[in-house]
Amino acid sequence: MLLRRIVLLLGVSVVLGGLSGLVWNASTRLPTYTIASDGSASITERGLAGVFSSDAGYCLTGLVAGLLLGLVTWWWFGRRGALVVPLAAVSALLASLVCWWIGVLVGPDGFAVRISGARAGDVVPIDLALRSWTPVLVWPFAALLPVLVMSLLGWDAAERRARSSRPVAPAEVTAPRDGSQVTDRDH
Repeated sequence: MLLRRIVLLLGVSVVLGGLSGLVWNASTRLPTYTIASDGSASITERGLAGVFSSDAGYCLTGLVAGLLLGLVTWWWFGRRGALVVPLAAVSALLASLVCWWIGVLVGPDGFAVRISGARAGDVVPIDLALRSWTPVLVWPFAALLPVLVMSLLGWDAAERRARSSRPVAPAEVTAPRDGSQVTDRDH
């Protein structure tokens, strides 16, 4: 049963990663180079700043997908203790790699070939790519957030239940210090 759930979680991760790759590709606006009449290529300052828009879009997609995977992992494996932590991290990492692969696969690639074959006036978008490994790490960290919050809330709720179900000991009756007798009327 546990192995089936783990395989199912990994399958969900692959599917979510693939869908996220399509979303990442569709939502990322890539900067473009414009080919001049002399054959040179230029990009605007805004375009230079937009080079990292693919990283930002990947991070945003990973934040949402990671949170979803963290919730699913907690829902399926929350009672398994510490196992939920590596499962959430690994499933999100798998989804991030699938997203990266699908996004790059369906996005534009071969920038050098495309720009070398472009004519004057053509607009050539850059490749859809990640510029660093940091955005990949957003996915596992996002998946661990719901696990952390739910485990803290679950621990707090369990503590409250344990306190409320504990039998209350009767109050100890102590004799007054002045040596007098305690009677039923005194209580």
